[in-house]
Amino acid sequence: MMFENCHTPDDVAGVYRRLGFTVTCAGGRVALVATPTLGGIAMPAHLVAGVRSRMTDIGDTTTTLVVGRHLAGPATQVFLVGPAFNRRLSTEALALLEDAGVRILDDGQRIWLPMSDSVTGWTWIGGIQPFLGIRLPSATSVLTAAHDLLLATRRGALPF
Repeated sequence: MMFENCHTPDDVAGVYRRLGFTVTCAGGRVALVATPTLGGIAMPAHLVAGVRSRMTDIGDTTTTLVVGRHLAGPATQVFLVGPAFNRRLSTEALALLEDAGVRILDDGQRIWLPMSDSVTGWTWIGGIQPFLGIRLPSATSVLTAAHDLLLATRRGALPF
């Protein structure tokens, strides 16, 4: 249990700092501040399983940390990602992703982190506990997997 003895945002921030994350406290919550080397891809929860599956199918063996939100409102989950690489997505691809509710959280944006072990609020999906030096998928691979899933859904033929 990651936070069983934590009570304040500063206590929770201390846990993340010991795990190697640079975090800030704002509004009673703990957040990573995205940088060029650590960002996030937020998407509706219904896309996450397909994206994770697609990344496994293409041989992306990096650890995929996903933060989930389970409170009132649309369920959103965030993939923590490393920097983009090689390929740029087209304007059309980015528009499709945006229309589907996929957002890129980059330089300076906050990525809210779980504050408790409770299944309410933000939690780590799959019971994954982060640590310093964890290898993250590139932003490009997560965005490409989401784009492929959306295209396949439009055609009515899910590939995964």
